[in-house]
Amino acid sequence: MQQTARPARVLSTATENVSSRGFCCVVDEPVTEGERLVCQIGLPSWHDPHVPRALRCQAQVAWVVPTEDGRFRIGCRIEDYRVVA
Repeated sequence: MQQTARPARVLSTATENVSSRGFCCVVDEPVTEGERLVCQIGLPSWHDPHVPRALRCQAQVAWVVPTEDGRFRIGCRIEDYRVVA
């Protein structure tokens, strides 16, 4: 049996909290607990503001909480990451 890949979707988020093990952010579309995501988290650049840097990571959704405004606060565990320019 061949699995059909789901089409990729891009979610724009507001990150509220980042640690070495994960992050919390708010998204407009629902995601499923346990879902694996590929994320890119923009990082501030103090040394050279003209060189954008980001963490590109693979993460797993650990929890999902609906917010009063119809969006979703999600907590994700970072499984792997790398710094990209």
